[in-house]
Amino acid sequence: MSCAIAAFEFDIASTAGWYSSIAGLLTGFALLAILLPLDHEAEREDIECTNAVVVFTCAFFALLVLSINYAVLAGRTAGGMVAAVAAHEQMLFGPTFGLATLLLLFGLNAVLRTYGANREIFLPAQSVIIQMTSVLGPVIVLALQFSNALDVQFFRIENAPEAASCSIASMPDSTWINLAITGGAMVALLILAALGPRLRIPPQAPMLIAKIVLGFTVAATAWTAIAVPLLPVELVTSALFEHSLLALTAAATVGFAAAAHAGR
Repeated sequence: MSCAIAAFEFDIASTAGWYSSIAGLLTGFALLAILLPLDHEAEREDIECTNAVVVFTCAFFALLVLSINYAVLAGRTAGGMVAAVAAHEQMLFGPTFGLATLLLLFGLNAVLRTYGANREIFLPAQSVIIQMTSVLGPVIVLALQFSNALDVQFFRIENAPEAASCSIASMPDSTWINLAITGGAMVALLILAALGPRLRIPPQAPMLIAKIVLGFTVAATAWTAIAVPLLPVELVTSALFEHSLLALTAAATVGFAAAAHAGR
């Protein structure tokens, strides 16, 4: 194989076990964070406090489900087609894990804005949290999802090398498409960061984003548990799936970043 990606190989099952442990640990933090506003006397109209509770609750359930999903993924130790399915599942769980983790910072910012006798000293930290949830964190999510797409490409080329087109810099054409999607999303993040103070974001946006992340986590779980075992592996590792999911990740991440600017 003349493709540079042909030498790329990654032990997905081994890493999934670590992801499961991290997701489980973050689940505990999310559960604890849900209880933080209990000692705060807030009105029903306190949208910041409501945002925090809903965001932490959605993050808790999303991370709990992901810890189970990654534990199941860690069992895919065989090679061949099973490894290809593992790459498919890893790419599905990637954006949900990244965004669910960012939800914790999202909720933390809302809590720090809501109450606390010494909240003024947390203002510099709030600035860091906003940058992490609106720019740096989304960039990390996009970068890791691009890496997950490489795993899918590897198994596709490994099983059908004759179908690979590696004309530019010995890289598959699908890699360049994914680079274009990822690069476009990162440019959009930078534009949002520049326009952040002028954006008009509905105050309910954080709750909506949190519910979307939780809904996608449940949908991804149902898909991998029911649909994937019944589908041909060629479809599971197809370039169409790869590009579509990466584009969906880019759109969701940019939308998440836009909502994060509501915390300014």
